[in-house]
Parts: sequence; C-alpha cells; structure tokens
Amino acid sequence: MANEYRGLGLNGGKFINDTAAHDGDFFCIVPTEDTVINTITSNVEDLDNLAGTTLAANSAIYGRITSVTLTSGAVIAYKV
Repeated sequence: MANEYRGLGLNGGKFINDTAAHDGDFFCIVPTEDTVINTITSNVEDLDNLAGTTLAANSAIYGRITSVTLTSGAVIAYKV
C-alpha cells in the first residue's frame, strides 16, 4: 500500500525555494514556477545534464532523486 500513497504524494514532501543543497529520498520533483536546476543527483542516467535548464511550472521529473540544488525558482520534492 505504501506505493499507492507515494504515487499520490501522501508520503509527504518538501517545498524547496532556495539555493541550498537539499538531500533526501524523493521519487519526483515538480516545479511550482519556472525553475532552473543547478545540480541534481538521481538514478536516472545523465539527469545531471539538466544543470542550467529551465523547467516549466508543473512539469515533473521522476526517478530516485537523492539531492537537488536550485539556481532559481521553487519545487515540491515528493518523498519515497
């Protein structure tokens, strides 16, 4: 049942709107506004190539994300 809750975001999350590094165990990040990623660490190959890319509000990145740092903007990082 934990997987169903995760898919709905019911395991919680973290609102990130600063430029500090944020470590955790996240399965998805969703920008709440246009957002630029500085660094991201995950199990998705070459996802670190997103550095400097602007993500549109309400887009989603899925994977096992263990760290994210923003250059600007804001995201909700949903917990595994």
